Amino acid sequence: MSSSYKYLAFITYAHKDEERATWLRRKLENFRIPRNLIGKDGLYGPIPNRLYPIFRDRDELAGSAQLGPLIEQALRDSSHLVVLCSPHAVRSRWVNEEIRLFKAMGKADRVLCIVLDGEPMAEDINGDPEEECLPLAARRKVDEDGNILHEIFEPGAADLRSSGDGEKDAILKIVAGLIGVGLDEIKQRDILARQRRLVRIASTAVFLAVSAIAMATYAFYQQREAAIAKADAIEERQTAEDELAKTKTITNFVQNLFESLDPQNTAGMDTELLKTMLDQGALKAQELIDEPEIEARIRVTLAKTYRSIGSYEKAQTELERALILEKANASADSLTRLQAMNEIAMVHEALGNYVEAEPLLENLLEQRTNELGPENDQVLDIRIDLAKVYRRIGKLEIAENDCSQILSLLNDQNRSEDDPLLLKCMTELAEIYLANEKVSQAESLSRNVFERSRLYLGENNPFSLKRGQVLVDSLRKSDKLEEGYDLGLSLLLKLTEVLGTNHQDTLRAKDSLAEILAANNEFQKALEYYQEIREDKEGALGPMHPETLATMKAMAELFRQQDQIDESEIIQHSVYQRLAEKYGQKHPETLRSMNELADIYLEQQRYENSMQLSQDTLALEKEELGEDDPMTLNTMFRIGKLHYINEEEEKAMEILGATLAMQEKLLGFDNAEATRSRDLLNQILSEQATNIIQLEDDQNSTQPSLQGPPLPDFLNQREGNASSSLSIPASPRINEYIQAPPVIPSPTKELDSLQPPNEKE
Repeated sequence: MSSSYKYLAFITYAHKDEERATWLRRKLENFRIPRNLIGKDGLYGPIPNRLYPIFRDRDELAGSAQLGPLIEQALRDSSHLVVLCSPHAVRSRWVNEEIRLFKAMGKADRVLCIVLDGEPMAEDINGDPEEECLPLAARRKVDEDGNILHEIFEPGAADLRSSGDGEKDAILKIVAGLIGVGLDEIKQRDILARQRRLVRIASTAVFLAVSAIAMATYAFYQQREAAIAKADAIEERQTAEDELAKTKTITNFVQNLFESLDPQNTAGMDTELLKTMLDQGALKAQELIDEPEIEARIRVTLAKTYRSIGSYEKAQTELERALILEKANASADSLTRLQAMNEIAMVHEALGNYVEAEPLLENLLEQRTNELGPENDQVLDIRIDLAKVYRRIGKLEIAENDCSQILSLLNDQNRSEDDPLLLKCMTELAEIYLANEKVSQAESLSRNVFERSRLYLGENNPFSLKRGQVLVDSLRKSDKLEEGYDLGLSLLLKLTEVLGTNHQDTLRAKDSLAEILAANNEFQKALEYYQEIREDKEGALGPMHPETLATMKAMAELFRQQDQIDESEIIQHSVYQRLAEKYGQKHPETLRSMNELADIYLEQQRYENSMQLSQDTLALEKEELGEDDPMTLNTMFRIGKLHYINEEEEKAMEILGATLAMQEKLLGFDNAEATRSRDLLNQILSEQATNIIQLEDDQNSTQPSLQGPPLPDFLNQREGNASSSLSIPASPRINEYIQAPPVIPSPTKELDSLQPPNEKE
């Protein structure tokens, strides 16, 4: 394409042919130019590696009496004009106008017609205007002033109809016209490319078939030898040679298979089948003991795919093995080690172990930035992953700023609308907006990225479906429950078809529907649905899987909203027990569960239990997460609130003041957590001021004015050393607690006996 043109082509079409125009644009932009043609000189300049960009939209013409300036400029900026020819196009004033104007610009030789319906030249040859599919300006010459002449010009046209070229050859004709090569050349190149792909597929299939037959024959041979219990030296040597050949075959198989395995390409595979395949691959990888570099790369790929289907523990096992191999092999490729580190960080993120994920990604980001520069795709990808971890931790302002900067940079780079990194960044920013209660921004952005994914990846692509789930959550928070439910149900049906009933993304989509039911006050249905989802997840993913526990937490929260605190406690206690058993007492997710239990005790007015558990949790959080972690600050807030409830205002103000100072510094002044702390602190100060005024009114007028107690130090030092004023005594049994789980009061009812609450009117 000539560098003087902004667009490779402008597609003109009648409104009734809009769907086929969208289809054609997608076909052209996704067409694979044969590699041996890329960069060569075509009729219109160097041949590009893809047919992009193509202009299609014409919405601004609605209600207009003439072509708008934007459309005229787009025609000038377009190297070619592709006309969708049909009887509808003949009757379209705008299609004819666009052809006329394009030809008047001196580009009549760059008009490419593609027949959808009707007959070309039917009006001129047969006098049949009803069947004519070529607009008048397409079959007449146009002078430089834009006048349509009487002289007939019969254009060559690609014919989509089955009676014409058919879809495949019609597309090839248009491609040949756009890049300026002969049709025969592009057809031959395309055939050769297809043949090469078929040869690769066939070779692989033959190889696997021969390998299977060879191994089956060998197995039969071994069985026969065992039965007759006789072997001579020649047979033993032959067996040894067969074993060597088998080992080499397996090595080549594993290397070729798993080095080409990409989690994006396995997204639609059956989860159980993929697990079996990965497990077998992990076993075969053990036979690569003499090729540590290859084994390390294979294990990283295995880990990525395990993570994509939610098998986090197996992913972690493979990554740890890969890092051991990298460490032992001095000549190992550092890129493999860095990829393994990134994957380990994302496994930690999926498991809720953010305190591990954050420094890993920060260190990795620093290394890759120094090596590759701040605008490299790998660096930006790591930054998006880090923003995701910040969101999970609660550092929403940092996450939003970072992700917004990345998105701005990607837009400045003029990325295509279907760029994977751009779509990933937009999706994450939408989720950050949701977490930060910026619902309108979240809805707008998630709708944008969902539509782009549907357009460029397809409606049934797993990534499109997952991005649709972000839009469902946005609609729920926007109170657009009916639209959210309809979209969520549609996505669930497609996810079930594409990924299967038991895939974690399918099960997560069910969670979204249950959340919408709850938001619509259909509590009974929501709880019944949650119970069904929980059973599905326990069966498919296991009782300890993060997705299973997430559903149980949602059930506990729904009971809590219904003021059924005891039932909420039962479920939350079960979640805590599972987390403590799986991860141990100090894991962030276990600590998070302890906090949720402490909140429930607070609502039950079991203040002593809540204070004891909060203090125990705080001691561990300071040790494991640090004093400025959002979860630590949340625990501090609860302790301050409990002191206030116990009428220990001075202690409450000291703790809340220190908490607020750190929240404002870490999370931002307007953060919801900081606002909550500030409101409670202001309430205490207001009550104290009211009490002082009341006391003054009661004093004898001859007595000196009563001076209120001095303000705590934290009100005079909000930054820097605010946390130093906080000194919360640890529980007397904290040392024992660190060694063994705390004695958390057991719920009074059994988990399995829970009944959903009656639906409220």
